[in-house]
Amino acid sequence: MAADGDIVLRPVSSFAIGFRDVVPAFATIRRADIEARWNAAVAANPALFNGTVLLFQDVAVQGAALSAVAVPVDYATFSAFMAWGGPEPRLTNLFGAAAVVSRDGGLLLGRMGRRTDDPGTVKLVGGTPDLNDVIDGRVDMFGSIARELAEETGLRVDEAAREPKLWYASDPPYGALIQVLRFPQDGATLAARVRDFLHEDNDPELQDVVVLDARTDPSMLGLPPYSLAIARQLFAA
Repeated sequence: MAADGDIVLRPVSSFAIGFRDVVPAFATIRRADIEARWNAAVAANPALFNGTVLLFQDVAVQGAALSAVAVPVDYATFSAFMAWGGPEPRLTNLFGAAAVVSRDGGLLLGRMGRRTDDPGTVKLVGGTPDLNDVIDGRVDMFGSIARELAEETGLRVDEAAREPKLWYASDPPYGALIQVLRFPQDGATLAARVRDFLHEDNDPELQDVVVLDARTDPSMLGLPPYSLAIARQLFAA
């Protein structure tokens, strides 16, 4: 993973992200290792779920256009791919994230819950695209961000002023597409709304939210580099 100073945020305004139902080579070659790792992970955290998610082949950005091809994998394969640092170089964990900005300039972040791979970590709200995001053979990243935001926080994209472009942060094997969403409520109100939403969920993906402002050093929270990069950009503006 890159140091935060190595992350360059690139504006992306158009997408050509297709879908192919093929199995990545490492998923076949290392199947036994993947299954052994997953069995151990589930023994430690029975809340983990082995659903289908997407990895992305041949991610490229030219100008403001991003292209890639999504391939489906089970979560056991996805989790191993990330734990092993991306064992197949042409594959990327490309995902969408929402930079939720309040009226008073705060940045709302999620603290991951117990049923996730990384409980307790703090980062932008978002997640890995899945088959729900594949529409007519194309992956809808804007739709993925909207879906993840609603599922994790109860907030709706259509409540916010949306920047038309996304910011792409490449940090192999990660690739984050970040949408800035400016909500009309202040940070305390947004946080209270999300906490009410989480309280109603018997098993929420987030355990809590954190609201950063320009007076807080975001590096103190141990944010992943893509989250730290957008926080610093927003607070510098």
